[in-house]
Amino acid sequence: MDILNLLVNKAQPLTSTVAADGQLLSLSSSLSDQLGYAPEELLNQPIERVLSLESLRTVQALFASPPADELINSLELTLIRRNGGLLPVIASGLLQWRDVQPARLHLLKIPLGTLGYRLREMHNANEVMNQMLQSAKVAYWCIEFAEAVDINHAPDEIVRQVFENDSHWRLCNRAMAEVYEMPSDVDFNQQPVRLYWPRSPANEEFVRRLIEAGFHVDGALSVDRRHDGSPAYVENDVRATIVNGQLLRMWGSIRDVSQELRMQHDAEQRIDALRRVFDAVPDAVLVIDEHQQPQWRNAAFEDTFGITHGAGIARLLLDNALPERTWHSLPLPDLSGRDLNFNVHCSRILIREGVAWRVAVFRESQGVRTPLELHP
Repeated sequence: MDILNLLVNKAQPLTSTVAADGQLLSLSSSLSDQLGYAPEELLNQPIERVLSLESLRTVQALFASPPADELINSLELTLIRRNGGLLPVIASGLLQWRDVQPARLHLLKIPLGTLGYRLREMHNANEVMNQMLQSAKVAYWCIEFAEAVDINHAPDEIVRQVFENDSHWRLCNRAMAEVYEMPSDVDFNQQPVRLYWPRSPANEEFVRRLIEAGFHVDGALSVDRRHDGSPAYVENDVRATIVNGQLLRMWGSIRDVSQELRMQHDAEQRIDALRRVFDAVPDAVLVIDEHQQPQWRNAAFEDTFGITHGAGIARLLLDNALPERTWHSLPLPDLSGRDLNFNVHCSRILIREGVAWRVAVFRESQGVRTPLELHP
């Protein structure tokens, strides 16, 4: 008790009492001095003179729904000085409502000082960053682990923990929601992680790649799930926060490559179909690139010359400098190494500007010389 009296007499605590009708019933002289008022100048004045709008609503909510034990453990308030400056404080105290009417709120306040300034700076910086994040065209995401992943284990155990430990989305922006075709009234950050990033062999392999790269990787492919359940193929740039071997969060950006993969798949199917078409052609066909290297041959060419003689045949054609779009007879070694006469037709096709390939067609002449003509 002596210590308490010493503090009261020497430290001049910042105290106040407010009635339920919003009137200031008492202020300590130290609090009046902090706010820039003379002692008793604020008595019976409305509390909105010294409280920010948000703090006023906080106090009004307390009176509207008082705690059962009347105790106020921690309250963040912002007071307004006479000159308009702000005084952030942490307050605790007692809200008397059982045996006193109207109810009264007694508070002891501690100024936050430089901590309050740093908190305001952090709040402002966070607000700016959030605005930038939400307006960005790039899809950003973060997965935070409520139960940290211990990366000191073997890869199989790390993979298990990544998918099974409690985790949640954080700071996923609008562009991220658009990739997953999220309805506008659904908050991505409130959705279960596994709903859109399910455990699957492809995603387990994705995590293994992260492990191998120290959770620092660009362009890693994962197979996610859109809101309607359809697959989304996305490339991820991933970074992570790891403290003392504990994975706390992963974050990064994604790029939807589903359309590109579909186009690539369609192109591969068309190429495969063209290969089957050319394999059905009875004439041997060889395609030679701009570097005079064989790029493709059909089944008839392999049956006639083998699978390893493409480069040699290409050199013989180029050494003989055959004119284009005409048939010429040329002796060439067949699969067994015997020289046979072949009728050869060469054409140039433009691949892109400045780059042309040659297409050579071979027919065994069987001793009959084929006359020159423009097309086969």
